[in-house]
Order: sequence, then structure tokens, then C-alpha cells
Amino acid sequence: MDRVRLNLANPQELLEIPGIARAEADAIIKFRAEHGPIADARQLSRLLGRDQLSEAVLAHIDFDPADVTAPEAPGA
Repeated sequence: MDRVRLNLANPQELLEIPGIARAEADAIIKFRAEHGPIADARQLSRLLGRDQLSEAVLAHIDFDPADVTAPEAPGA
């Protein structure tokens, strides 16, 4: 199973997460544009107005921040 990189995903990719509706995907995109990456499940659940996220949702999400880049190769 591939996990969706929450902080890089477009709206269509966000809809691949079980239980995420179009309005929630739009809210995630808007939040990221205004505030930057979503840090963790607690922040995401608050954004979505939920007490907590289901295991099915969490199993499909990768919270790696969008601004992380790979280190340069030696000698680059």
C-alpha cells in the first residue's frame, strides 16, 4: 500500500485517503498554502474538525514535510 504524502498531495491524491471528502481535501490544500506543512495527526484532526483520525486514515498518510529535500550526493 502506498501512503499519500499529505504535505505534497494534490486534491485528487488526497481523495485516495479513505474517509477524506472533497471539502476536507480542499481544506487541507488551503491550510498548507496559508500555514505550511501539517505536522502530525493531531493537527490534521483539528483541521478536519474530528476528535481523532481512524486507523484507516492514518495508515494511508505520510506526514513528511513538503520542504524536506534529499541530501546532495558526495562531491556534488
